[in-house]
Amino acid sequence: MTIYFKSLSQQVVNLFDSFNKNIQTALTAQQKKIFIIVSVALGFLAIGYLIKPYFTKKAVLLNEHDKQTRSDDVVKIYFEKFEEFSKSEKWQEIISQGTVALEASKKASKPQDEAKICAQLTSTAFYLGDYNQALLYANRCHELSEEFIDPSLLLRALYLESAVHRALAAKCQEEQAQQASYLRAVKIGEEALSLYSKKEVKNINLQGKIYFNLGAAHADNPKGDLKAAMDCYLIAIKCFKDTKAVDDVIRTNMRLGKVHLLQKNYDLSQQVLDDVRSLIANERLSMHADYLEAQLKMATNDRENALKIAKDGLKKAENLGAKEDELRLTALLKSMEAFQA
Repeated sequence: MTIYFKSLSQQVVNLFDSFNKNIQTALTAQQKKIFIIVSVALGFLAIGYLIKPYFTKKAVLLNEHDKQTRSDDVVKIYFEKFEEFSKSEKWQEIISQGTVALEASKKASKPQDEAKICAQLTSTAFYLGDYNQALLYANRCHELSEEFIDPSLLLRALYLESAVHRALAAKCQEEQAQQASYLRAVKIGEEALSLYSKKEVKNINLQGKIYFNLGAAHADNPKGDLKAAMDCYLIAIKCFKDTKAVDDVIRTNMRLGKVHLLQKNYDLSQQVLDDVRSLIANERLSMHADYLEAQLKMATNDRENALKIAKDGLKKAENLGAKEDELRLTALLKSMEAFQA
């Protein structure tokens, strides 16, 4: 900038030297006066013309800086609000603000923020039962995190992809396609576990999430390996206990209770439910407990309580906007009513 204005100053000096020579050759004092006024005006115009490019460029830079600042603020506010929204189960609010923050992170060329938001939106869309959208977010997180030195987000993307594929498998009507989707979920889960070991990651909670989702990929499959599922769940529970992740411990124990139910170990399944009920602090986990207990009551021929518990669970699913859970509980209620008829 200093060099630019030195050059500008010299141009102005040269201009006024030229003006002075013209003034000296003017015929009258009146002409000289007019010439001076005109010369000064022209001088200011010349200065304005010469400095315009500098200030125009400066204005553009300031405008770009303001845009960057606004994008940073949008992302920062979203991250600050995320935990609050998540704890209060405001899933639609996360989607609403998260999609805006996602666009802001893209425009600001901040792949770390973009990948993290994609992971959060994957989980949220999954909770809401929008599995196709969840898969798009998970795939984008995977794509971005391939370039990161820290493998944590890549591992998260993998276990999220595994979760979405098993959820999509459950919706498949054709058995071959269903099995292919479940097997893909298992394969991705195993890939995550292998990468965790290979990279020597020291994040016990993340390890628990990987084992949880691998176990679920086995357990949700009607032809799955229940022993492998149980082994994964037991490791996940230990990881979550070590990191004091209470909700994850509850969630995994209920998954373990479902395995006991499938194995017809009804007493063990009831024991799991009795142990976790008093620990549950949010409506989503309470809904999942209702779904499991309603199934258990049906299996043990306690149809009256099964019907009541399933209806309670359905109300919670409706309050949460959890569409897939609504469908599952509605289907369970219909099967109960059909059985009674």
